Amino acid sequence: MINIRKALICVAAAAIAAVSCQKDDTLSYNNMTMGNIVNGKFVSDQGNTFNIVEQLCTGKLEDEKRAMVICDVLNETEGTSGEYDIRLTNFAHVLDKDAVRLEDAVEGDIITQNPINIEQLWFSGGYANMLISYYVKPGSETKHLVNLVYSKDEKGRYVLNFRHNGFGEVLTAENASQMMLGSAYVSFPLSKFIEEENANLVLSWKWYKSIDSRLDLNTVTDYTFEYEWKRSGFEHKF
Repeated sequence: MINIRKALICVAAAAIAAVSCQKDDTLSYNNMTMGNIVNGKFVSDQGNTFNIVEQLCTGKLEDEKRAMVICDVLNETEGTSGEYDIRLTNFAHVLDKDAVRLEDAVEGDIITQNPINIEQLWFSGGYANMLISYYVKPGSETKHLVNLVYSKDEKGRYVLNFRHNGFGEVLTAENASQMMLGSAYVSFPLSKFIEEENANLVLSWKWYKSIDSRLDLNTVTDYTFEYEWKRSGFEHKF
């Protein structure tokens, strides 16, 4: 089990100084990208390596395995190609977790399917990346569990079921006043089990039914999304 309560672990600690009269050679401001920490360096899903030469937030990026980074790209690192010096302004922890075969998810904690919502979904670096939301009780030490369960159907499609186990900490109409919405980033490496360069995916998850932009806490429904996945592609879906 893992605690996915806090999405952001690094908060900006200083403001960028006012621009001087000198020419600003910064290549890109507020660049947001996801990637992995490899040998102490951040490597984006697009294959670029970022070297931190300035940092305006607390925390150590090198302590992470996978992260969402917000930075200013200052310049290309001298003597390199595809490597850049950056000013790190913020970063968020990303849960990097292998998907589970359906045959291995038929009992135990993984079988539970409590409501969870996928706020954003995009594919990059061979991963399915998500910004997820779920309800928690403030001050609770309960650790929530998330998993992506996969199988292949008779049409050759990969069927992905996103599951959540709140271990009893679940929003209901009766306890709504005691709960709050939490969020987290999570990535599942699809390229570890999808052998094809292109594949059809069907992703499903359970969340509360929405009526006139309000959640019906008495009705949990299935949400489904279909996608043609490309191993080397990048696409933000919603």
